[in-house]
Formats: sequence, C-alpha cells, structure tokens
Amino acid sequence: MTPGSYDVVVVGAGMLGASAARHLADGGCAVALVGEAEPADPKVHDGVFASHHDIGRVSRTIDPDPVRAWLGYRSAAQFADLATRTGVQTVYGVGHLWVEAADGLEALVAADRRFSLGCIRRNAADTMVAMPYLFLPEELETLWEPAPAGWVDPRAYVRSEKAALEAAGATVLEALVGSVVLVDGAVEVRTESETVVGNRVLLATGAFSGFGETPAAGLDVEYALHTQRYLQLDDDEAARLAGMPSIIAKSPDPDEDFYLTPPIVDPQGRTVLKVGKPQDDHVRVSATDLAAWYRTDGDPTFAVRLDRTVGGLLPGLRWLDRWMTSCVTTYTPTGHPMIDALDDRVFCCIGGNGYAAKCAPALGELAAGILLGNSWPSEVDRDLFRASFAA
Repeated sequence: MTPGSYDVVVVGAGMLGASAARHLADGGCAVALVGEAEPADPKVHDGVFASHHDIGRVSRTIDPDPVRAWLGYRSAAQFADLATRTGVQTVYGVGHLWVEAADGLEALVAADRRFSLGCIRRNAADTMVAMPYLFLPEELETLWEPAPAGWVDPRAYVRSEKAALEAAGATVLEALVGSVVLVDGAVEVRTESETVVGNRVLLATGAFSGFGETPAAGLDVEYALHTQRYLQLDDDEAARLAGMPSIIAKSPDPDEDFYLTPPIVDPQGRTVLKVGKPQDDHVRVSATDLAAWYRTDGDPTFAVRLDRTVGGLLPGLRWLDRWMTSCVTTYTPTGHPMIDALDDRVFCCIGGNGYAAKCAPALGELAAGILLGNSWPSEVDRDLFRASFAA
C-alpha cells in the first residue's frame, strides 16, 4: 500500500478504539480500524486479549468524580443515537443502584442534580421493600438512577461501532498488530498478514499497550488483575430477579465492596449473573504476563469472597452452574485515560481506569477530537488526560 493510504489508522478494536474510529470517520477522515478478533478458546490463545469480551458492564451517569459523571452523561445520548443508527441495542436501561453510607452518597446526589437524572434515594429498609430480592445492611443507603442507566453489552457496542464505521466508508481489519513504525513520513502498522499505512495512528490498545513495537511502550500504567464470578440461573430464578438494576456497593470495609450486573443472556444462551470486586492492588507486569493471566480462571481464593457477597446480597439464590473468569483494568496516575499525542504522528487513548465502558462514546470523541483539531471541552480538565511515561 502507498504511504498515506489512510488519514488515520486506529490500532485496537475495543470500546475506545471503535468509538474513536467512528468519530474520526464521521469527521471526514479515511479510517482503518485494526484489531484482533475474539479468541475462539482463550485458554490456548497466544495473542492479545480485549476487555470488551464480556457479557455486561455497569452503565450509569452518577459518579463521585464530576468528570466521569459528565462523560457518562454525554455518552448516554450517544449510546442511544448509535442504536438508532445501526439497529443494534447496546444499553439496557434497567436502572443502576449505588449502595454506600449516607456521607458517601453526597457526591452522587450532586451529579443527579447537575444532570436532572431523577434518582431516588432510600434507606436500606425502603430499598429492600422496593427490591425484595435484596438484603442490605441497615447502616447503608442507596441512590437509584433510572434508565438509561443499567448495563451495556460491550461486545454489541463494538459491533455497532464497527457497523457505523463501515457504513461511513471506513475499513475494519481483524489482525494482530506487531509493530507501529514511522517510515518515510508515514506510519506503518504491521500485522501478521499485511502492512497498513496511515498519515497518523491512534493507539487504543488497552492493557496491551506494551505489546510489540509501538511508541506506547513504557507508558506509566499499572494493572489490576480481577477475578469475577458468573452464576447461571434457571428461568424461575431469572424471573424472580426480573427488573434488577446493575449495582455498585461501597462498604466501610473495602473487602466488602462489589459490582454486579443483573441476569443477562450470554452468547451461549445462558442467563448469567456476574459479580466482582474492585482490586486495589495494582501491579506493573509485561504483556506476556497479562496474556498468561487472561488464560486463567482468575484467583481461586476470590471465589469464597464473591460467593459470600452474592449469598449476603441475594439470600436463597439458586444457580445451575457457576464459574470464574479473569480480566484486567488499566490504571493511569491521574485516574483518567491518556488521550494525547505521543509524537507528531502517533496518538494514544489508553487506560480505562475502571470506567471506560460506561463512557466509551465520549472518550472516543475526545480522542478523535484531538486528531480532528476540535476544541477540548471546557467540562474536562485537559491535564487529567495527558500521557506520561514511567520513570
């Protein structure tokens, strides 16, 4: 291919990369989105992994961080617009329930007021009346956010972004990128099968920013290695939990914190409840080590904690089968993605910090805006999204 075949090549076809590519195509760029397909068998996969290969992620606007709240609010309308545009439903508005002590809810109430979300605040007893399948400690309170809050299907979201991309005339390639190299005034993105050449490149490579030869190697990122519990439910149990919102719970004891997505039908047709715990222990490991982690079922010592969490929250829960999975969250020093230029031709959108799924459309818009020359929004502190390299 000749130099400059594309205005921008986006490397990484996850939620952020697909979003940024679509925004670039909508902005008039000739775009190629390049990323590896979901592995048929993760246990033997020897490439990279993507965090969006999951049944569901919490979707909400309320957030203790005002920047994340604004990004979530801006994303809600874009999720809806994309569904209209492609016919692919990605967000399920079952509502979201935040559980925490009264003092901790104040920042969330501020977000509710700022965006006129119509949230409902309740004590534990009233919440259990409204949602009789739940059991909550009496010292906690809740803030319930109505639709469109709920959960987002990350696989469907990426499919919808790719559909919109291709409809806009962009190219989508399924391939593993091994290197991104500046050659003769352009950037070569080299895969196992071909080389794709762009005037500029956006790296949206998530936890695998250190894989291969790219200018993103050495970014100042750390990783949380998560273990999640999945429980398959029968039809009666799914019916009993019908209408359950997604849940985030913060406890005086951080070991009791958890997140939960309600019963979801997975790609195999099973109705599955997912629960996990935030992981505060962050590590610096290689791409090889991350891939090895993804090939496991996570840390079996977490099974006891997660089972205790589910049993305490949903007394009498019945399940047909259960299993664990591993996943990874990428963290940056500022707590926000690095959306910035790495040199004159290579840019990055890396580091989800545990909130990228609910804000993917708006984060992709920020990344695309840099390449399109758009003004950075005043609601977002630009310095929070600067790239930095590890010392």
